[in-house]
Amino acid sequence: MNVNNPQFHLKLSLIFKMITLVVTVIAFANTTRAASFNITAFGATANDESDDTKAVLAALDACREARGGTVFVPAGTFIISRQKAESPILALCSNLTLRGEGASSILKYDPKVNQSNFWRMLGSSEGEVRNITIRDLHLDGSNTYPKYVKGKTPEQCHGIYFRTVKGISENITIKDCLIEYFCGDCIGISLGSRNVTIRDVTLRNFIRQGIQLAGREEDGNYLVTGCQDLEHSITPGGSTIHVEHADGTKNIQIIANRCRNSILAGGVNGLIIRDNVVNGRIEGNGNRNILLQGNIIRGTDSPRPLIQFGYARNLIIRDNILIHAPANKTNEEKTKTKRIGIYVWGASRYNPEPSHDVMIRDNFIQAGDVAVSLNGVHGGDVRGNKTDHSNKAGQIISLKRTENITTDSE
Repeated sequence: MNVNNPQFHLKLSLIFKMITLVVTVIAFANTTRAASFNITAFGATANDESDDTKAVLAALDACREARGGTVFVPAGTFIISRQKAESPILALCSNLTLRGEGASSILKYDPKVNQSNFWRMLGSSEGEVRNITIRDLHLDGSNTYPKYVKGKTPEQCHGIYFRTVKGISENITIKDCLIEYFCGDCIGISLGSRNVTIRDVTLRNFIRQGIQLAGREEDGNYLVTGCQDLEHSITPGGSTIHVEHADGTKNIQIIANRCRNSILAGGVNGLIIRDNVVNGRIEGNGNRNILLQGNIIRGTDSPRPLIQFGYARNLIIRDNILIHAPANKTNEEKTKTKRIGIYVWGASRYNPEPSHDVMIRDNFIQAGDVAVSLNGVHGGDVRGNKTDHSNKAGQIISLKRTENITTDSE
């Protein structure tokens, strides 16, 4: 080996540069892993009546100063209260994981939440935030109202609330959480939200909605999957999963959830509702490019259709199982309404636009008076739908004000 050879020195220099690069990468990785902030280190105390809001905010501020990391909520109950007029109370920064130890890590509203409105526990303030994960936490809204009472129930007190009128909340993941006792929404995703995943979240005792989704045309790419609401001890006022105030929000997928209440969705461009179990109904207005497939829908004693869509464009409803509850005779006599499995409509006095291009295929509809009813639909294919033997006196298909509809009889 000739140590005076220039090529030897060049190779040695390259080796040292590679070693320096590897050491730098390892040091950066270790620094990133070390960016963890336990809320108890900032003064939060578990399982007492003291207000822990400022301590949690201090931990979040430290994470923000570090440009990201993990804020850790250990086992125990920590009290959160509104400080001034903030919305949300605990504003999250980019590159943040807010993590607990599961259902034993509880962030709970101060009971005075029942005396005022507009409490939002976790979410984003104005501006741009990205890459946020909320996981393994138990959020408790401390609601004491047994049901919704107009003008009295503070219905804007939410759990998780992402809404930025002049900003973006992007790449948000909410997973493995228990969220309960909120007189507003357990989770609210609204304006400025993009690429949101809500996975394996358990809901209970919400007054407004379980999961509320909204957005503008530039917002969307939402996935809600593996979620469920448990048996309630109060009367929910809304749906398990609800999409409203959506103005062309793109690509919303609602897949494999167990819903004790309905799924309602409107104003979406690119809507998939698949493989859910629903006690109630699936309903929506003003959607485009919609797929409803593989759902099991068990109706209540309400005479309303189990699947109902209005002003739809490019709608596919296939391979669903619809089961009507036994008829409530008193209800039936009052309304004189036929019990319908699937109802698609358009061209009303409020909006002359019919529904367009509707395919309803291979669904099984148990009981009821009419399996499939179209009213104000232009273009469609209704074939292969079945009913059980209890539908002998009923209709398979009812068509009104429709054009260019292909049925089994053709």
